[in-house]
Amino acid sequence: MPFVPPAEGGPLRRRISDFFFEHPLDTRRAAITASALALVAVLALVAWPRPADDLPRHLPFVTIPPSSTTMPQEVVVHVAGAVAHPGLYHRPAGDRVADLLEAAGGPLEEADLDRLNLAEPLLDGIRVWVPSVADLQDPLPATEVGAGPVDLNRATAPQLEALTGIGPSLSAAILDHRDRFGPFGVVDDLLAVSGIGPAKLAGLRDQVRIAPTG
Repeated sequence: MPFVPPAEGGPLRRRISDFFFEHPLDTRRAAITASALALVAVLALVAWPRPADDLPRHLPFVTIPPSSTTMPQEVVVHVAGAVAHPGLYHRPAGDRVADLLEAAGGPLEEADLDRLNLAEPLLDGIRVWVPSVADLQDPLPATEVGAGPVDLNRATAPQLEALTGIGPSLSAAILDHRDRFGPFGVVDDLLAVSGIGPAKLAGLRDQVRIAPTG
């Protein structure tokens, strides 16, 4: 009888080895299923909602908006002209020109409120000029149009349009600026009017003037 060497590992080891070789597909399926279950468990732990206190305060590439609003709570405006108490006023954001006039003691009797937009919202840093009827008195006679420098604080629309380089739109812008911000102090104040730059001002300098008051 030929010699047969004894099997290595004993009966238990042979049974385990035989199982893996006889059922390879079932074994792989079990391994894949176990891996999938482990992955699902990890994802569930990561995605599970946590209370706000457990969240990190500084997340990369995430900006948490502040809880408080950054909108201004008040504005500072200057009211001048035909009003009882001109000066600086701190007003709640959202107030209108009418609210400012009431806080300033109301307009004077000679105030020309038709030239104001009482419903205009107040903006921080603006100046509200309250015009008076006297601001339109004693305009230059029509015969003097083009005869000499025009007073910027008394000129009418036709007088301004008669100047070289001034058309209806620019004339309206000058009058609107005068109504909103009050009389011009110097000729160079025309630079604050939309549509007038240094070149335009140079062409107007000999055609306009600021007449003394009083």
